[in-house]
Amino acid sequence: MLNPLIMTAVYTLVFQFIMRVDIPNYSAFLFCALLPYNWFSEAVNTGMDSILGRAGYVRDSIFPTPILPVTSIATSMMNYIFALPILIIILLAFRVTLGWYILALPLIMVVQFLFSLGIVFFLATFNVFFRDIRYIVQNILMALFFITPVMYDIKTVPEQFQFIFSFNPLTQLIYCYRDIFLYGAWPNWERLGWVLALAVVLVFLGAWVFENHRESFAQYL
Repeated sequence: MLNPLIMTAVYTLVFQFIMRVDIPNYSAFLFCALLPYNWFSEAVNTGMDSILGRAGYVRDSIFPTPILPVTSIATSMMNYIFALPILIIILLAFRVTLGWYILALPLIMVVQFLFSLGIVFFLATFNVFFRDIRYIVQNILMALFFITPVMYDIKTVPEQFQFIFSFNPLTQLIYCYRDIFLYGAWPNWERLGWVLALAVVLVFLGAWVFENHRESFAQYL
């Protein structure tokens, strides 16, 4: 919880007071996005190592190995949930009114959980056979942070490039979070729907890849 608070304070200082970014309630705007992005980033990093880091469980033929990636994402989700009271306090400090729209939060979280799980099934599998993949993923996550509108509004991106940013599923999720917390609106159901469809496809494909390589894990650990 401390990390996103520090990041929010630093980015607020840089972007609102030094660079003069004209976004109302910028700290709340930023924190709404930092929390789900940090959840995603943490879920990917810990989920990717969920098999390698628990070799003893994996070698046990009785243990349900697929539960390891799921547990990693669930743990990261709990960190997000524990940080929500801080977000509520920040929103109230900026006199943002919270309405019934917040009831959509569990649905958005389920979509993000499934999206993360689909990606983690792939990464946890490949990481067993290609150990250097974690360094590639860490660099991708760093780049993804800057091409996801966490610190800025997508409207500030040149119009001819906005559609590229819109194809980023995290962009759509973050705007759904901002809709219910910051803008007092229901999430854009079309945005949420296509991310859910993508997430379901990723989960099925990722689980299939994971299951087809599961019996080989013990040989490489």
